[in-house]
Amino acid sequence: MPKKAGTKLVPFPEPPAVPPDIAVVAIGDVHGRLDLLVPVLDRIERRAAQTAGIRHIVVSLGDLIDRGPDSSGVIERMMAGVAGCDLVVLRGNHEDALLGFLDEKPIGDAWRSFFGAEAFLQSYGIASRQNFREEKAMPQLREDLLAAMPQAHIDFLRSLPSHAVFGDYFFVHAGVRPGVSLAEQEERDLVWIRDEFLNSKQRFEKKIVHGHTPVRKPDFNRNRINLDTKAYASGKLTAALFEGTAVTIF
Repeated sequence: MPKKAGTKLVPFPEPPAVPPDIAVVAIGDVHGRLDLLVPVLDRIERRAAQTAGIRHIVVSLGDLIDRGPDSSGVIERMMAGVAGCDLVVLRGNHEDALLGFLDEKPIGDAWRSFFGAEAFLQSYGIASRQNFREEKAMPQLREDLLAAMPQAHIDFLRSLPSHAVFGDYFFVHAGVRPGVSLAEQEERDLVWIRDEFLNSKQRFEKKIVHGHTPVRKPDFNRNRINLDTKAYASGKLTAALFEGTAVTIF
């Protein structure tokens, strides 16, 4: 939805900040790497226990699943929460595509064929099949997955929001559409957009914190911060701590 004529988008202040009584830890794309997620969450829990008077908020930027070896375990761990912290898990395009597969939507074909679905299926005990990418295999595969996935896992994935806002930061999986106010963004863009957002120099109303597009190291830009360091392949899951005006790799 385009912005209304005459609408002025007021950019975030410099330096952006979160309120003084909170600390936010944002975690990049996990992609089935439970082995990397657990130590990050353990560090956060220890910090929250040792920091009196500060409300800790953990924001997972989406793409919990696919590609890595333990999507099921990652979902289960996130459902358990983070001791002493509020937890917000955002919907990534991989969760969106999986739910599309379960709901028999066209995006389900992409999930099955290109999104690392085989690793996801194996994490639920569904044996690898050479023909699982074929169209004729789809109904049986969907039936097998619905039988293998706990309903609580499906309900959890369906409940994931598209974004979260704390202070001067807008946390989202993929990004936002330039020229459109944050209040008028379409959910599909928040979950799927790439080049139009990445190539934009616009200072949005909030500084954008996102994942979705892999980078070798955390990417700090004037208008956005990218925390997706391709954990499933690099072995590096990045988390960033936002406290006051400071941002540090956690």
